[in-house]
Amino acid sequence: MTDIRGEIPRGRTSELGVYFNDTRHLNTWETLVNGHAPVPLAQEQRHQGTTWVLSMTNRDLPLIGGAGRIPRDTLLIRRILTLHEDTLFEILTIRNFSGISQILQLEHWAGSRFEDVFEIRGMTRPGRGALLPAQELSPLHWMLSYRGLDGAVRSTHLHRLYSAEKIRVSPYLTGWITRVEIQPKEILTFRTVASFNQPSSLLFNGENFEDLDAGGMMTLAANRGAKPALLDFRIESDNALFNRSVDAAICDVSMLLSRESDSVLYPYAGIPWFSAPFGRDGLITAYQLLPWAPKVARGVLEFVFSGQGTRFDTFTEEEPGKIFHELRRGEMAALREIPFVPYYGSVDATPLALILLHEYACWTSDRESVEKWWPAVEAALEWMDRFGDIDGDLFLEYIRRSERGLSNQGWKDSHDSVVHDDGSLAEAPIRLCEVQAYAYRARLGAAELATWIGKKDLAEKLRMQALRLRAEFQEAFWNPVGQFVYLALDGARRPCSVLSSNMGHCLWGGILTDAQARSVSRHLISESMFSGHGIRTLADTEMAYNPMSYHNGSVWPHDNSLIAQGFHRYGRTTELQAIADALFGVLESSDDFRLPELFCGFRKRGLEPPIPYEVACKPQAWSAGALFLVLRSILGMEKKLNQRAVSLKNPLLLGKVNQLHVSGIEIDGKLASMSFHRAPHGVTATNLSPPGGPPLLVVRTKGD
Repeated sequence: MTDIRGEIPRGRTSELGVYFNDTRHLNTWETLVNGHAPVPLAQEQRHQGTTWVLSMTNRDLPLIGGAGRIPRDTLLIRRILTLHEDTLFEILTIRNFSGISQILQLEHWAGSRFEDVFEIRGMTRPGRGALLPAQELSPLHWMLSYRGLDGAVRSTHLHRLYSAEKIRVSPYLTGWITRVEIQPKEILTFRTVASFNQPSSLLFNGENFEDLDAGGMMTLAANRGAKPALLDFRIESDNALFNRSVDAAICDVSMLLSRESDSVLYPYAGIPWFSAPFGRDGLITAYQLLPWAPKVARGVLEFVFSGQGTRFDTFTEEEPGKIFHELRRGEMAALREIPFVPYYGSVDATPLALILLHEYACWTSDRESVEKWWPAVEAALEWMDRFGDIDGDLFLEYIRRSERGLSNQGWKDSHDSVVHDDGSLAEAPIRLCEVQAYAYRARLGAAELATWIGKKDLAEKLRMQALRLRAEFQEAFWNPVGQFVYLALDGARRPCSVLSSNMGHCLWGGILTDAQARSVSRHLISESMFSGHGIRTLADTEMAYNPMSYHNGSVWPHDNSLIAQGFHRYGRTTELQAIADALFGVLESSDDFRLPELFCGFRKRGLEPPIPYEVACKPQAWSAGALFLVLRSILGMEKKLNQRAVSLKNPLLLGKVNQLHVSGIEIDGKLASMSFHRAPHGVTATNLSPPGGPPLLVVRTKGD
């Protein structure tokens, strides 16, 4: 995380920095020219988010060793930053556009205090470890180190590959100075490398970094990023802005994919605060990427099932069969100052894992993996029956058991996100409406998988459980007067009678009747809930509504993407078109073609963009993934288990897209391609798959 110059200035108390395993390994990375910071001109992200190109110039600069000045805009200063194998490489070039030579004095500052990410987020610690003296390993190689209270030594290696003299070296900061003469039109190049916990080999993509110029570095970076890991599908349309948005979303997901083992890539949740494995976020992101990138779903399922709870631990809220919520690897986690080691305080991750597994099996027919994971499936079902349903009423509920855990444990996990209509907070144990819908869908999906692998008795049991749950849900969660779904039932079974986006997830879960879905859809797209940019988390008619809050009136793209697929599920094409076009409008107004984690829920006026939420993560995995799930929903893409054909149910296109081409998606292990075209009487679909690819079945139903 840098400023618009690609820098982390000294003395800034912000989130800027270079992070590795939940520790900020650089909190300073700054270059001055003749004592002044460069003036930013342009910034560009390239090569799947691994490379950052920043163009700058100079302000009026004092001459070194004499009177006068270097006029502004004399120098073109270009910084190229790229990450490669846990190492930060920088090439800084300076070009002199004046007709005379200039004397330049460059200062480069780099340092670290090795703070845990939770310290930066504001948590107070009872104590810290010790910053160790800086070590000179060679004239051009220094190491900053910190010995934590956990006994681990964390280090940052700094390589300055040009002649310079030190002006300051301390345990947490180094400063170097170099004075050079630059001739008219000459280009000077300065190379710097920072690596974390181990010294860099100074090899960049197999080449010696010391021998690379800016062009060579960019060529190697382009070769390295030419084909994103596991995301080699293509989506192209006749709308250039939509194409840029798709490319940006692919770039963001690729950037957030982190290797947990040789065979597992896991999408970290978001930058900067959530750059770690999250259960719910990873599961939803993987779901959003089906069928576009099924290998992501396979990696996520492998990881969450391997970390499934096996015992009872009040501090981490672990229970047998439960899927984790968040895993951290910093000093505070190692010392159990925080419970994320991993932490299991999530009531919905377990049913979401079963939903993802069923959907993955539908698109891949990967029976071998389903059978391998089946013990984890049965453990998850056991958790839902016994430990997730505390009082045996068929509903999943939560109550915080860890002193340092989350008070709310659904996707809206802020402390004030579950409220009554008078604005008061609900008391635990809390039964969220969407979690019951997840449990319903999870059991039906698991029943279908059980039948597939020959466990028919279990399948019948699961179907009966799902039917009973649905009947109980209709009785307890449906408001017959307002014709909407209660947000939750509190500890006294008192309903939280507020209009919230949570009920849209009940569409996604399929637990509503058609009549209920019709009413819920109309509420969601009503003026009180639909801002014009998307569906609010809470209606603006509610006492607790605040458009600038985290969960009580803001708009979340991932939330909207699940609701969009819920609209598709119930044939609500008008509402689906509205939400798809609204989110594309947000992308159109974005300066980087990205959907942020969330934005404020103020009503859209004219062509104005949404008002940003100040500390929203960007990129955020499930916001990047939202685009792909919305696209899948409007194209009507469905596939049932053991069905070879791909169904296209009531296909639509975005309002500003007339042609769309999809290629390189993998269905049942075979590549598939298709195109869509707006015609006078609807959207037509053409199968462009190679021989042996899946057939397409266009289904048109009459909607309301």
